[in-house]
Amino acid sequence: MSEHSQEPLRNRLLARLKKSDYERLAPHLHLVPLAFEQLIYEENGPIEYAYFPTTGVISAVTTDNGTAIEVATIGNEGMAGLPALIEAGSSPNRLFVQVAGHAFRMSAERLCQECEANRDMRRAFHLYQNAFLVQVSQSVACNGLHTVQQRCCRWLLITQDRVPDGVLPLTHELLSIMLGVRRQSVTEVLQAIQAKGCISYNRGKVQVTDRKGVEALSCDCYRKVKLQYDRLLG
Repeated sequence: MSEHSQEPLRNRLLARLKKSDYERLAPHLHLVPLAFEQLIYEENGPIEYAYFPTTGVISAVTTDNGTAIEVATIGNEGMAGLPALIEAGSSPNRLFVQVAGHAFRMSAERLCQECEANRDMRRAFHLYQNAFLVQVSQSVACNGLHTVQQRCCRWLLITQDRVPDGVLPLTHELLSIMLGVRRQSVTEVLQAIQAKGCISYNRGKVQVTDRKGVEALSCDCYRKVKLQYDRLLG
């Protein structure tokens, strides 16, 4: 089995491409591991490669005076490296691997060339860009309007969708960055959710034991973003 025979189908954006368009990209796509906390792009750093995750999660964070907060995540629904397609040249956020996995990687320059030459391919990436912008916008609203518990549950739901076995590797330090709160706040909110029987948390791993319960504790942001991805990507 070649590296291109099955894995690309696990990336929804690649799977959405016309067969002929995907075949143009296939020779330039190489399966690479995504290691936990691996740096993908530095904030304002160059974008040399585009990444299409098949498993794992990439987090995009913004920083201010040494404090970081997550603005978006990227899983098997999309790609990292969108700014390169609009000739931005650099990443507006710091991107790193939140959950280890694998991704197809290709030269950002080559991807730009292929998109410029192919209107259907370009449209597919523009649709994904629209969905990604909805996620960023919703994250801004969520971070400003909703409680830490609601935001934490939204994060758990998003991450569970992208982790095949449903066991989420999680440290208090990581989640404090994702939510932009103190580690003590993370401890308190995880204990509260666990006390309701919705999750099981032990030794840096979280298991969602009551999905509907977590959905009830979350805000509506998760549903809105998921609907956009499903509508635009199928």
